[in-house]
Amino acid sequence: MTTVTLTATATCTAGAARVVSGTPEKPGLAQPVTRRLLVERAGFLTALVQRLAGGLLATAWAEQHLDQLASGVDAEGRRLPAKGWMALRRLGWTPLIPAGLRVPDRVRRAAEEETARALRLALHRRAVTTAIIATWPADPRRRTTDDWVLLRRHL
Repeated sequence: MTTVTLTATATCTAGAARVVSGTPEKPGLAQPVTRRLLVERAGFLTALVQRLAGGLLATAWAEQHLDQLASGVDAEGRRLPAKGWMALRRLGWTPLIPAGLRVPDRVRRAAEEETARALRLALHRRAVTTAIIATWPADPRRRTTDDWVLLRRHL
């Protein structure tokens, strides 16, 4: 059995697979897929999701975009969805699909979700770093109880 994880919550497990050639209107015969071919295809999809997410992350990794995501609302003032991929779509941030490549929506969503999680983690780290800097004590070798209270309040 082969398991490939695209994101933390989207696990795909396959023990056997079959490829059906043709179209939905005129399906062909189901042919078994070897384990090696299944691993190659899963690897291709994983690499594709990483590539799409990396490209989207590079375009969205800007202070103005992080601020927009941190605000929790879109340009029209509507609250952003909790699901990361939906929030990015609401903001109009979508991965650039290479010319000539057809990418199913499920693969696109995986890339968007991976990007959203990275951006939200960046927001969290930015908030923690800002709080630490804002409450840096006069003597960093000895934080007082008040220093710790102030830091927690900022966090």
